[in-house]
Amino acid sequence: MTCDNKNNNKKWTVIGSGACGIAVIGKLLDNGVNVNDLLWIDPEFKAGDIGKKWRTVSSNTTVGLFTKFLNNCKSFDYENCPIDFNLNHLIPADTCKLSEIADPLQYVTNKLIVEKKVPIIKGLVSQVSKINQGNSWLVSILSNDNDDQQKEQKINIVSENVVLSIGAEPLTLPIEDKSKQQLITVEQVVNPEELKKVCTKDDIVAVYGSSHTAIIALYNIVDIGSKIINFYRSPLKYAIYYDDWILYDNTGLKGYSAEWAKEHLEKNPSNLIERIQVDNKNEVCNKELVQNKLSTCTKVVYAIGFERKNSINVKLNQNDKEWINSSKLKYNESNGIISDGLFGIGIAFPQFKPDRVGNLEYNVGLWKFMVYLDQVLPIWLNKK
Repeated sequence: MTCDNKNNNKKWTVIGSGACGIAVIGKLLDNGVNVNDLLWIDPEFKAGDIGKKWRTVSSNTTVGLFTKFLNNCKSFDYENCPIDFNLNHLIPADTCKLSEIADPLQYVTNKLIVEKKVPIIKGLVSQVSKINQGNSWLVSILSNDNDDQQKEQKINIVSENVVLSIGAEPLTLPIEDKSKQQLITVEQVVNPEELKKVCTKDDIVAVYGSSHTAIIALYNIVDIGSKIINFYRSPLKYAIYYDDWILYDNTGLKGYSAEWAKEHLEKNPSNLIERIQVDNKNEVCNKELVQNKLSTCTKVVYAIGFERKNSINVKLNQNDKEWINSSKLKYNESNGIISDGLFGIGIAFPQFKPDRVGNLEYNVGLWKFMVYLDQVLPIWLNKK
């Protein structure tokens, strides 16, 4: 169901249909918000980047926690799902490819739209600005939700509350000499079939990073037979499992990536990989070493983390002259509040919290997002 009257005021507008956007819609319904007071906006409603970009990626989250995510929201009604997804047959303690959760997420998305009749608009949000003496937000949308798919329609919605679940994209760095090195994107390197189109065994590939995405890049490139020079700052770090908690839960390697790194980078190092640690204390020496090694490379991969998407411009106050890009927004890292009635969640706005030994980490993962949402939603719903 699309939003029949797109000019109606809404109490809650959720931007983004990835896992967190799905969770926010479900939890708002669980908390008694009338479906007609909701609006859900996304260009495609294809389970976000998990559904579109990262299906081939090995997860950090276990099968059991994916299942808990799906069953935690009453509005999902996942226990009565008529489709017997492969996720249901995997070992709960194991990790899996993200495709295993992407398909159930798509099922839940369709259920919320078709059966629960959550109003939607297919389109891109360009601006969110404070109006009405600070009591509401004006959401500006370029919509392709019409019969003529070649013609975009500009739509303005007024909403009391707006939730940004806009996701993140891979960080990158400029290539100094594009005539010598070609960029392999993170989207390409984590997908073996796409990687084969841009990388051959004759290439020498520079891979920057040492975390989960970098390890995926290493083993996918090794499978092609290419030589790799891996530049990294931090040594390999693994999640350490205790009875009821995990040390380095958000920063340590897990699952297949951890197993592969232990075997092929430490126990029996691959002869295709040369690893060079960049020492921040000696930048001049590092620069010369990196340049010499980099000059031998034909391709480069930056697996150095993710940053919030910059797709939306925001005005936090009605009288502000300047817009703030969504990538620069500040937020309360304990409750996701950006401003009165404007909230952020998911990988774009993660919770920052200490673990049991005092390490401060951003809490990232589907189940962690659901637990966090349960904690903060009562605050959002009861804002003054």
